[in-house]
Amino acid sequence: MQEFNFKISVQFRYSDFDMLGHLNSAQYVTILELGRLEYFRAINWNLKEVSNVVASFKIDYLNQIIPTNEVMVHVRITRLGNKSFSMQYAMASPDESIIYAKAETEQVCILKNGNTSTPIPAQIKKQITLFEKL
Repeated sequence: MQEFNFKISVQFRYSDFDMLGHLNSAQYVTILELGRLEYFRAINWNLKEVSNVVASFKIDYLNQIIPTNEVMVHVRITRLGNKSFSMQYAMASPDESIIYAKAETEQVCILKNGNTSTPIPAQIKKQITLFEKL
C-alpha cells in the first residue's frame, strides 16, 4: 500500500450492514466516494466551477467487512489525461494485513455551468502531479 499517499479512516453506521451482518455491497461505492471527496479536499480542489463525474467504476470484493472491522480507504490518481483521469482505491485494515476491496474509476472533468466535459484545470493537474509524484 506504499503507492498510496492518501488514506482516511471509515466510520460505519448500523444501516451500512445487511441482514447477514456484512457491509452491503452498495455501501462500498458510497465509502469509496467519500474517500474520493476527501482526496479532492486534500489537494485543494474545491469542485466549484470544474468538477468531475464517474465515467467507469470497477470493484473487486476480496474480504467481507463486518461491524467490528476497522477500515482505511486508500485513494490515488494514477493517470492524468486531457479531460479525464484514473483513480485507484483500496479498503484495508489499519495494519494493511487485510485488503477488503480494490477499485478503479475513470473520472471526466465537467463544467458545472453547462454540464459539459472540460480539460482538467492546469492548477489541479499541477497539484495532483506534485502530490502523486507523477
